[in-house]
Formats: sequence, C-alpha cells, structure tokens
Amino acid sequence: METKKFPIVVNSYHYDLLQKDDQPSQDVQVAMRAVQPSDDRLKGTEKDGTYFEIMVPFDVTVANKGFKISGSISRVVQVLKYFGEASDLPPEELEKLSRPLVEYIETLTYQVTSVALNEGVSLNFQASGEPGDSADDDQ
Repeated sequence: METKKFPIVVNSYHYDLLQKDDQPSQDVQVAMRAVQPSDDRLKGTEKDGTYFEIMVPFDVTVANKGFKISGSISRVVQVLKYFGEASDLPPEELEKLSRPLVEYIETLTYQVTSVALNEGVSLNFQASGEPGDSADDDQ
C-alpha cells in the first residue's frame, strides 16, 4: 500500500519520577480516523487517496525503574488510491503505519531517561497488544 507520510507530532509527553516499587502498567493504543487536509496546498488532493490521522496515546509505568510516561503522538498519512474506512485497512498495514510513532515514544523515553536518570532506559513495545520486555537498560 503506497502512502504519503507527514511529520510526526508530539502532542504531549510527560515524565514523572515515582517510587521504584510502583505497579507496572502499559497502555499504548493506536487509533486511526479519516481527516480532511487543513493545509490549503493540499486541498483537492483527496482525489488521490484518503487522509488519515494516526493517534497513539500512551500511559506507561515502567517496572522497577521508578518512572511513568504518558502523552500522545500523532501523524497524518494519505493512503494513495484507497478510499475506504480506516477500519477496513488490514491490521498489518495499521501496524506498519503506526510503528514509527511507537518508536518515537521509545526514542523520547530513552533520551529523557538518559538525562533524568543518568541512564537510558529502552522500551520495546510489541504490536499485537502483548507486552514484551517493557524496559531494558542500555547505557
């Protein structure tokens, strides 16, 4: 499936220091909805394919690391030669389109923890909703 991708936007990113024994949690969701381009330069390009906004809200408490992150990241994509609903896209396409946003969360977290904790913490979110190793140290 051919797409035209627009920049990833960090709508919010919040880091909180917690007690190391706080309960771990992982809530990373992916939502996708059709949108109309708001940029005047893109008006009329809807004939080339549907525009979607991919949104990834997240709220994660990392096990044994003593911090929590939350926020929302989004991106607009145009799926060329596709005029259906977001819900009709194959799950593997949604995963492919959303993965760069999830990687942004992983990268931001590593960078923030490198400064805040003096050690970068790597997150590894898995696609199918299955929690993987949610925090591994990288120094």
